Amino acid sequence: MANSISFKKRCDIIFIIMVEFLLKIFVKDYQKTKDPIVRKRYGLLGSFFGFITNIILFLGKIILGAILGLSSMMADAINNLSDFGNNFIAIFGFKMASKKPDKDHPFGHQRMEYVISLIIAMIILSLGIIMVYQGILDTIAFFKVLSSTGKPQTMSLSYVGYVTSMVVLSLAIVFKIMQAYLYHSLGKRVNNLELKALSKDSLNDVIATSLVLIGLVITWFTSYSFDCFFSIFVGVFVAVSSISILKAATHLLLGQQPEKETVEELAKIILDHKDVIAIHDLTLHYYGHIKYAVIHVEVDAKKDIMESHKLVDSIEREVKSKMDINLTIHMDPILIDDPLTDEYLKRIREIISSYDPSLHFHDFRVTKEDKINISFDLVMPDEEKCSFDKEKFENNLLSSLKEDVKLYIEYDESFADSLLVSDVTSSKR
Repeated sequence: MANSISFKKRCDIIFIIMVEFLLKIFVKDYQKTKDPIVRKRYGLLGSFFGFITNIILFLGKIILGAILGLSSMMADAINNLSDFGNNFIAIFGFKMASKKPDKDHPFGHQRMEYVISLIIAMIILSLGIIMVYQGILDTIAFFKVLSSTGKPQTMSLSYVGYVTSMVVLSLAIVFKIMQAYLYHSLGKRVNNLELKALSKDSLNDVIATSLVLIGLVITWFTSYSFDCFFSIFVGVFVAVSSISILKAATHLLLGQQPEKETVEELAKIILDHKDVIAIHDLTLHYYGHIKYAVIHVEVDAKKDIMESHKLVDSIEREVKSKMDINLTIHMDPILIDDPLTDEYLKRIREIISSYDPSLHFHDFRVTKEDKINISFDLVMPDEEKCSFDKEKFENNLLSSLKEDVKLYIEYDESFADSLLVSDVTSSKR
């Protein structure tokens, strides 16, 4: 156990030295990982490394597989050719993602990373399906031979062919491990989905090539060809592995909830300001590594509006400095220590709690004109969004208040506010 751990540590050290060496040579100012130009160079470094190694692997496997008649090796070679194509697409993606914003794309081109990842995943899936199809055809032929002769089809491998194949496949596994580590390391440093997708694909290729190698060993020792089954295994594995990449890319393109840690840090920064009463309605959008957020901040309506505006400006600058999030704050004025507001706030809170303890509200305001006007936003639980009876709820409120008031209620979905999804404390009231 100690030897295996020490071997792993030695390998990690070698790979770390390799990555640092390549970065120092090919990526100027590689520590500045937020710089779009540096991020592009990270992507190009990984893509060109894969571009070169994958074409070498493809040529070696396709030639040897054709000479020996090994369909599994040729399928694995086609997989490497797809990786070569993916690297070519990734190079285009990194160049596009680094382009500056323009009038047609005011938020920049960073989401091209997600589009390219989606294309890569679809190519991998298509090739996996083709491999499985060819494997099935070979399997049908295998059983035809088995039914007619009573034994599997034999295959004769020369000693030179066997040793050469073992060397090529072993080197391919080493190359793929190097690719996976490089992609993962670079992708982690710049938080890039394309590189992370390529890393997963390289690790999957390690398993796929290992399956081909196992099939080769079985053929050598038994003289029977079970190559068709390993072709199917490789194809299925390649196809299934593409699904996780597809899910991740689609998830990001559609828009996802931010990480809970991000929400909690953002909420803490804002609520640490003593003049902030509460926060709600947080939305956060990702454009590659660039983040844009909008949030509602409740402030005392009696405060000077210029002072409150100065407060939200300072919060926006602080969030940008500490979290690199482009934050826009909508300022909600709330009456504090107002007898009429406090009275109805207490009563409404009690009525809603007795009606359904899971319900909560914000943006509470009371004004007095010809009648008492009460307005607030009510957040509905996810499971009740379809069955919630708004008319019944409002009638219950009015009958419980037992007086002539006007209600103005906005109904919000809980999933639309990232603060609610993350269950952070959002109010000091």
